[in-house]
Amino acid sequence: MKSFRGMTALVTGASSGLGSEFARQLSLEVSQLLITSRRVDRLQALSEEIQKKSPHLKVFYMPADLSCQEGRDILCDWLTAERMDIDILINNAGCGDYGLFEESRLDRLRSLLELNVITMTYLTRLVLPQMIRKKRGVIINVGSIVGRKPIPICAAYSGSKSFVHAFSEALRLEIEGRGVTVTVIAPGPLNTEFFYRASRNNVDEKPFVPPFMWVPLEKVVNDALAAAKAGKPFYVPGFYTRIASFLHSLTPSFLLRPIYRILLPIQCKRSTSKKDNLSCSLHQ
Repeated sequence: MKSFRGMTALVTGASSGLGSEFARQLSLEVSQLLITSRRVDRLQALSEEIQKKSPHLKVFYMPADLSCQEGRDILCDWLTAERMDIDILINNAGCGDYGLFEESRLDRLRSLLELNVITMTYLTRLVLPQMIRKKRGVIINVGSIVGRKPIPICAAYSGSKSFVHAFSEALRLEIEGRGVTVTVIAPGPLNTEFFYRASRNNVDEKPFVPPFMWVPLEKVVNDALAAAKAGKPFYVPGFYTRIASFLHSLTPSFLLRPIYRILLPIQCKRSTSKKDNLSCSLHQ
């Protein structure tokens, strides 16, 4: 596929980060764009921004909390009522949880699994039959480099992204040759709200990674769309991130475990220190 011109795209989690950047870049090609997330003010602002730059584009925004079935039904009912066929689905909505699993909150875990697993699966099932009927469709599922080989401190998140990778590969094999492609992108660390929202201490707990591993959002999305057009099943944006992810995935678990045992106490101490500092600031 050389172009997305004339297509209709749906982007979830579009109020910030990767989602809003997907919306901006897709707006330069598609004829109709639907963006959705919980935050209506940001959706409206993004819709107005895109509409000014692309006046001939039809932009729709639908506020919906996709971490619950009610929110998914709102989106589904709207698509049905408008008789809108989706040609490009960007399953971007998701959340993280950073810290020891034993200390995680059950409501937070539920939202994580609903968004990262259930919503992606539900929306894919919703749009796939009409894509197959038309013999035209592109699905981009946002995975993660930690979905290739899970790491401690983000057990539930990495587990959910492992599902994204496995599900996408199996689905791709099922529908091969029927005009629909599935591409998983596995970004590394990005300068978005993700780490702040994944933190349990309401602080921006960015991981220890070299500066050259941080890939700009614009490049991640541009490379992801190019990979989807090329029909690639899997893509890691960023040259150095790609090398690091590849080497990490090839390293046997028995070699990684001693490293994790060394790094885990350091990371736990760092998180605890930030939590203590936050508690002090809140009481001042």
